[in-house]
Amino acid sequence: MAFMLVVDIMRLASRMIRYTSAFFADLGRRPVLLLCLGILLAWLMAGVPFMRFGVPTGLWGDRTFLLLHGRLFLDWPHIFRTDAVGFPDRLDLLGFPFTDLTERVVQFLTTRLTGDVIVGANVYFVIIVAVNFAAAFCALRSFQIRPWWCLAGAFAFAFIPYFAERSTGHDYLAAYYAAPLAFLILPRIVTAVRNRSPTGMVKDPVTLACCMVIATSGIYYSFFSLLTWGFVGLALATQERDWRYLPAMALPAGVTLAVLVPILAFFVAVTPGDAGFPARTAADQPLYGFRISDVIIGLEPFGVARNALRDYMAIRGKTEGTDAWPGPVLSAFALLAALFGSLLLRRRGPGVRLAYGGLTPTLNAYLVFCMIYCAPFGLGLIFNLLIRPEIRAQNRIAPFFAFAALLVFFGLWQRVVLRLRSRFGRSIGGVTAAVALVVLVLVNSIGSFALFARQQHALQRQPAFATEMTSIRATLAVADSEGLRRILQLPMAAWPEAPTIRGFEPYNHLLPFVFSAPGSSRHWSYGGSRGSENLSHLQLLLKTADSPCALAELSAGYNFDAVLVDRRGYDATELAAWDSRLSAVGARLVSDDPLRRLYRLPKSDCSQPLLLSDRWLSAAAGGELEPLLDRGWYSPEAWGRWGRDKAQRILLPNRDLGSRGVVIDLRIMQLADKDGRIPRVEVRVNQTPITTISVARSMQPEEHRIVIPRMLLRQSGFTTIELRPEASVAASRVTPEDKRLLGLGLIAMRVAPSIQ
Repeated sequence: MAFMLVVDIMRLASRMIRYTSAFFADLGRRPVLLLCLGILLAWLMAGVPFMRFGVPTGLWGDRTFLLLHGRLFLDWPHIFRTDAVGFPDRLDLLGFPFTDLTERVVQFLTTRLTGDVIVGANVYFVIIVAVNFAAAFCALRSFQIRPWWCLAGAFAFAFIPYFAERSTGHDYLAAYYAAPLAFLILPRIVTAVRNRSPTGMVKDPVTLACCMVIATSGIYYSFFSLLTWGFVGLALATQERDWRYLPAMALPAGVTLAVLVPILAFFVAVTPGDAGFPARTAADQPLYGFRISDVIIGLEPFGVARNALRDYMAIRGKTEGTDAWPGPVLSAFALLAALFGSLLLRRRGPGVRLAYGGLTPTLNAYLVFCMIYCAPFGLGLIFNLLIRPEIRAQNRIAPFFAFAALLVFFGLWQRVVLRLRSRFGRSIGGVTAAVALVVLVLVNSIGSFALFARQQHALQRQPAFATEMTSIRATLAVADSEGLRRILQLPMAAWPEAPTIRGFEPYNHLLPFVFSAPGSSRHWSYGGSRGSENLSHLQLLLKTADSPCALAELSAGYNFDAVLVDRRGYDATELAAWDSRLSAVGARLVSDDPLRRLYRLPKSDCSQPLLLSDRWLSAAAGGELEPLLDRGWYSPEAWGRWGRDKAQRILLPNRDLGSRGVVIDLRIMQLADKDGRIPRVEVRVNQTPITTISVARSMQPEEHRIVIPRMLLRQSGFTTIELRPEASVAASRVTPEDKRLLGLGLIAMRVAPSIQ
């Protein structure tokens, strides 16, 4: 009796295994249903059911920009430029090339449909998980991998460590669905070449769609897609001795560039007529927060960037992170596959047929390339020699590395499955292989378990988050009740890539606007674009803030009605000094919390001068001329300061220049070049050349007088004086260890009204 019971139980278990296998086999023949199931599992893994969509997963750092974009999307159609942020300039989102157009479209739709910045951002991330998963699933299917394996592979790809890292920092970089799409078209290209019809790909709608998405899904992913196609084309051409692979791979690359280049060109050349900005040129086109002229470091004659290797060494620990590797399991496997993968596949047993078996040596070589590229001092060093190391571009090959590792992994996994089936039988061996695959995938993705929910809980547990949100709400409430319309935010910073100020991130200046009501007419002034005229003017007023008229000019000249001081940018002494200055001009403290102080400025005029007239103002450290010196100067020395760059600028407040012309006396000195010649210096007033000056003898101070006619002076604001030497002279001619290139040496300046 007991024996029969055991037999029945074993038969029942066998039937359950058969029925379960039949069910899963039937589901595997329905790829759309399987894809939907996989997306649901991915959302469960990311913790979507446990999210509170009204709570952000992050608030500071680069996440601020994602929220900023969402807030601007609510002000449609003013999403490119708006004077609500950055007044008196305008926030210029055209400064960020929309090569990541597809991600922005997704966020635009989620934000507009939900009507909330935070909810829209959270829904955006939920969709990105699904899109990353779906792209990987479809790409794996294009290599004719089994449907259930495709689900497991897409799951592993969607939750590589790179995603967990980028979903808290560079938010658009977390949308790396371009990587599997770059691989999706490879089997089509190989088939077209082998069938001797490579030009047919141009008419293939799938290839065209993939290329268009890749070109509009981020400049880095576009670049790495082009790099992948080029590498695979060269590897296959070498492997099969068929050079038709090179022009075949050039076809999708050409389509991608045909879409990408006009997008970049549009944001380089086009400027709306009412933007208040000059037309862009390639030299000053911002690229992800950096201007190209800043990003591309000065190259020496043979193309090696000056000091770039030193800079790379200084921050190497920050530029290569573990997120470049595709998780513990795939990373270990990739190392083994790069060494033994091709050997194992050559020895595959009967029944092992790989649709992409011919690509295995190429994929193994690509894995080696990715590992060398990601490794310290590897091929990624190319980026750090030519581009500022902070960009950390080499890590962004991680999704391509991960997908190539998955392809090789599944190629070898077939051999594992056959070995298990031959040893334990078809049913038990298949179940064992399936369980092992699930375990490996979960181990590789464990770092992303309940990712979004954990991010929210971690943020809510931070006291700084509650303090920040309380401060923002209090500031906005008081600004509404006081009817404030134009608020200057301190400390001021040069944008878009503003350095930390005493541990304060200037990006935090954007948060009050992010959480303000859509359609608000309030203007927030966090500073200005680096090198802009308005930034220079505001900085001058703040440098001379001890003069009551300087702060009064904020109200009279720029129509500011409030000043918002962020405590984190100042120490106690500096905060007390600002409180004293603002109180001296009649400003009223209307809001005070642990993070911010809000002062309402009075409507008042001031008759005291900002500029001392008829006396010499020293350019040395702490001299009275120092606040008026704008861009183009080295640090002060005991006698004055040397000029740097192509132009040295001095600003003069127009309210002190009178109704007639102005006479300016300059006490200067210069260095002679190696031929004994002293460069001439062109003097421009508000961009208009008026004279040239130079000294008679090298390193001998001289005085020169410049007369500025009244017609060149503006009614309000500031007059800009530019000193443009025709050449810079090496300081090593006087001091051998000094490597600077020097322009004009300024000792002092005197301003007086013209007698004419």
